[in-house]
Amino acid sequence: MSEEPSRWYRGRLVMGPFRPFETSELVSLEREVGLPLPASYRSFLEAAGGASFPYSVRLPACEPEPFQSFDDLYQLGPDDDGEYGWGTLLGEYRRSRDGQLADEVSLAGLLPIARNGGSDTLFLDLNPATHGQLHAFVHGIPLPGYLSTGVFTKVAADFKGYLDMLVVDPDLAADTWADANESDLTDPWRRTVEEWLDKELPDWRDEPWAVV
Repeated sequence: MSEEPSRWYRGRLVMGPFRPFETSELVSLEREVGLPLPASYRSFLEAAGGASFPYSVRLPACEPEPFQSFDDLYQLGPDDDGEYGWGTLLGEYRRSRDGQLADEVSLAGLLPIARNGGSDTLFLDLNPATHGQLHAFVHGIPLPGYLSTGVFTKVAADFKGYLDMLVVDPDLAADTWADANESDLTDPWRRTVEEWLDKELPDWRDEPWAVV
């Protein structure tokens, strides 16, 4: 496992830890699913798969909560116990392949690739007619101000398009900086957070939370 705290992929920050890419694991996954992974997602797995994304994506179908985060990216290989459990692509696929979502949405040909703390899930579509598209299922919360019922919605035409759609939630930015700001000025992680904020939120230093 790499000790790198973070990497950049197509201009987006990916936070570790990172596991070595194993072609045999990719072959095993595609063999069990019975469908190939799109090239754009394969490239991501080779470079920085199985980590986390400090980003959100805007999903109009999820109003009044349009900004959703799928920050927990599933890893390609087995977990630390050598099992394909929670958080592994093969383990999550095995749990979901015979299931259905709200409104009788079938999960056939959909590979779960990420989730968030509320168990909302990001899927990669491997079906031939819609190969490479990304979809999401977001759970509803029957309370005022929240999405009232579960929603299954298309997110992007492909993984590259998904990366282009990502934005930084200001609350996450504030929390991440508060954590980094406690470290030494020469800490590499602190410098990474500053680079991330400079790139994604150019005016962040004018925010009340941007204290040094």
